[in-house]
Amino acid sequence: MNQISVHNVKFRYPQSAVYAVNDVSFEIEKGAYIAIVGYNGSGKSSLARLLCGLDEPESGSIEIAPNNRIGIIFQSPKEQLVSGLVQRDTAFGPQNLLLSPAEVELRTIEALNIVDMLDRADSSTSALSLGQTQKIALSGVIALSPEIYILDEAVSMLDPQSRKDILDFIRYRHKCGNTIIQITHDIDVIQEADTVIGMDKGKITFYGTRSAFMADEKLVSWIQGPVLEKKDKSTVDFSGKKISFSLKNLSFKYEKNVQSKGVENISFDLYEGSITALTGPSGAGKSTILELCSGLLEGEGEIKSCSGRPAYAQQNAKAALFENFAADDVAFGPENLGLTGKDLVERVRNSMDMAALPFDEFGERRTFALSGGEQRRLSIAGILALGTDVILFDEPTAGIDGKRRYEVLMMMRNLAAQGKTILFSTHHPDEAEFADREIKIENGKIISDSYKANDNLKELSDSSNEASAVSPYASALMLKGLRSLSAGLSGHKKSQLSLIEKLPPAFRMIVFALFFVFSLAARPWYITAIALALSLVYCKISGFSFRRLIPAILKIMPFLLFFSIFQLIFHPALPDEVRFTKWKWFMITPSKLLFCLESILRTLGALSCISAFFVSTPEYDLIDGLKKLLRPLELIKVPVRYFILIVEIIFRFIPLLVDEAGSILKTQLIRGGLGQKKGRLQRIRAVIPLIVPLIIQTIKRSESLADAITMRYFK
Repeated sequence: MNQISVHNVKFRYPQSAVYAVNDVSFEIEKGAYIAIVGYNGSGKSSLARLLCGLDEPESGSIEIAPNNRIGIIFQSPKEQLVSGLVQRDTAFGPQNLLLSPAEVELRTIEALNIVDMLDRADSSTSALSLGQTQKIALSGVIALSPEIYILDEAVSMLDPQSRKDILDFIRYRHKCGNTIIQITHDIDVIQEADTVIGMDKGKITFYGTRSAFMADEKLVSWIQGPVLEKKDKSTVDFSGKKISFSLKNLSFKYEKNVQSKGVENISFDLYEGSITALTGPSGAGKSTILELCSGLLEGEGEIKSCSGRPAYAQQNAKAALFENFAADDVAFGPENLGLTGKDLVERVRNSMDMAALPFDEFGERRTFALSGGEQRRLSIAGILALGTDVILFDEPTAGIDGKRRYEVLMMMRNLAAQGKTILFSTHHPDEAEFADREIKIENGKIISDSYKANDNLKELSDSSNEASAVSPYASALMLKGLRSLSAGLSGHKKSQLSLIEKLPPAFRMIVFALFFVFSLAARPWYITAIALALSLVYCKISGFSFRRLIPAILKIMPFLLFFSIFQLIFHPALPDEVRFTKWKWFMITPSKLLFCLESILRTLGALSCISAFFVSTPEYDLIDGLKKLLRPLELIKVPVRYFILIVEIIFRFIPLLVDEAGSILKTQLIRGGLGQKKGRLQRIRAVIPLIVPLIIQTIKRSESLADAITMRYFK
């Protein structure tokens, strides 16, 4: 019996003349295990969206047998999360299925246990590594208990052990009768499937059994790409090479309200013309080390370089792109370095060609119309265009097909042959074997280094004119502030609770409402002063420090005084009262001064209440409180869950945008877009590339969030 039937389906994106899916037909029986394979941009993810109903075909038909729930893992896991707290995100789908609270809790615990994230149930989703985020995205789908699983590169960012555990679970679900559709570039994943569908340029080029696919060496080579050469680490000797980059006793801890682990006492040297792989499980500290090396984080210890500040290709490729066209995005960095004309075009062409994204084919393509793998290669091209001698790559091959993966790794080899120093993180054992050296990280510490002679090497000479300390970017404090803001908005739990935080969420909301309304409604000025005093007491018992409140008041005071001038102008004076001063239509009287004073006191009281409330009531408590307060309306059939969902989305969306702003800011700093220009107009121009992509990402995030909610069966 066919569970899914696809007949002559065609689909193309708006403003595109090329069909992403072109006359595709196939049928899937219940309990089948399908692998959909092909190069980046071949139409695999587009087909997945069509299968689950997120997009509609331009022509043809897709039929899904009744009573078959579909669960999909998106290629970008961050786009799939709908809640700021891990357990709430996993529970969101089961709640929409109107299951009992006990059943929702059981499914949540079971799903988090399957992906080995139960110990992070109370963590903020924004505090997770990208690999951990992929696990949470999967747990949300597992909790739905769907009949059909569609997995778009669902294990591409996981460490080998986590990947094995997830594939074991998928194999188990298949044995239980579930239909599995895996979109993948991984031969090991293809080995799990019964049937393979190969796609190229939107068309099906292969449709047959796994055994038939694996028996054809050309097809296997098409997906796997050329076999990587293994480097015998025992024969590697850097003693004759110059140290180009050095870390000594490097440590870093995130802020208390950020639950990600830092790194401790990291020391190693990198050598000209070498490739070093950082390996370890998700969340081990690999990305933290790379950000410290690039100056995006400020830690303790020593970082020195003979080649200036290194360039850093981030793990989140989408956040590293902000221009409309591919060539313009690659040109952004070199332009900031002063390149123009033919030199600029040549730098862009060479960089795109090196990143396996040919300039002639992709130069005029729209950036955000590229596939996930193509966007990753474009972000790499933008880093290569900077022309630095030390280059850092964070998971550079995640989500890239086999052929392009080989090309990216050979690009690293060619760069090393030119004397460049390469440090990259990876979860793929064969990529670690390809590197000259492997450094393994666990729990923020080095547990092994394949280059045993490292302990006895000469240090980078302090007297060398070439060696200089790599200092953090001037905007590193801004990034730290964004991290703290995101963590606070996401609602991290504190070790010690204030008096207000010990109250049930509903009571907390009532207390806030009383203080807030009183601060706004208070009249006259002496009652307003009492209201402000009570608001400050509320701040104190809520755990909001006066050391944070007073600077905030001082910053906002000039604006309040500015608006007071307008009040002095437009507020009418009382008859026969004293005029302290009068100039044409401007006069100062006792009633006007008292009115201005009341306005300032009310504003400060209201802001104090709001600050205290958000410090003492994180997102998960706010939602709980709303549910209890609005329960009487729910009993009389008022659809309050829509309002609650909107509030939850707002609280989820704000930290998402803060994280997005942080990622864009990192890219701007790396590529010289901020802090390099002098003069007011130049500084305004420098900030535009930060604002415009944030607006674009806001729109795209809202679309992705709508898709995620739809696929979690909210109705």
